[in-house]
Amino acid sequence: MALNGIASRGTTLEFYFKEIPARLDFWSKYGDMSLVRTSYEDVFSTEIKPNSEDIIIVQDTLHHLEPLQDSLRIFHQTLRPGGKLIAIEENGNNLIQRIKLYKQRGNNRIIDYFDEGLGRTVTMGNENIRPYTLWRSEFIKAGFEMEEDKLNYVRLFPPRLFQRKLPDAVVKREQELWQRYGLLREYFFFGVNFVARKVG
Repeated sequence: MALNGIASRGTTLEFYFKEIPARLDFWSKYGDMSLVRTSYEDVFSTEIKPNSEDIIIVQDTLHHLEPLQDSLRIFHQTLRPGGKLIAIEENGNNLIQRIKLYKQRGNNRIIDYFDEGLGRTVTMGNENIRPYTLWRSEFIKAGFEMEEDKLNYVRLFPPRLFQRKLPDAVVKREQELWQRYGLLREYFFFGVNFVARKVG
C-alpha cells in the first residue's frame, strides 16, 4: 500500500516482527516506507481511536482473536461509518484442515500463553478456524453488513499445479468451481476471503 502512496499501520504478535525493519529497508528502494508504521501489540490493549480508519485488513488473524466479539467491537469502533474490514481466513469447513487441526490441538480451541514480547499472558484462538457462515453470523451480530458479492473461496489446487500451468488459468478454474459446486466449496477449498462493512 505504501508503494501506492497509502499510509498504513500494521500490528502483530508474530515471531517475525523483528524482521520487519529489514523488509522495510529493502522496499524503501521502491517507495516511501515512512508511510508504514508497525507495532508489536495486542489488539485488546490498543488505544481505540473511534471512526479513525477506512479499511482494516486481517490476514490469517481472526482465528487467533479471542474473545472474538470483543475484537469485532474494537474493529467496528475504529472504522469510520461505511468503513470496511477485509478478511483473509482459513475455511473452517475444509475436511483436511479439520482433521489436521484436531490431531494437533483436539478441541482445545482457545488457549492462554505467555508472550515474551509483551511480558504477560495472552488469550488467543488456537487455530480456531470457522466456516464462512459462522464468521458471517458473528460479524452481523457485531454491527457489520457482509458484502456478499466480494465473497471468494481460494486454494483448492495444490501449489505444484501453479508451477505446471499458467497461474491465471488455475485461479480462473478455482473460481468457476467454487461458484458452481457447493459441496466442493464448503469442504475442499482451504481459504475464504470476505468483506464486512460497518453499518452506521
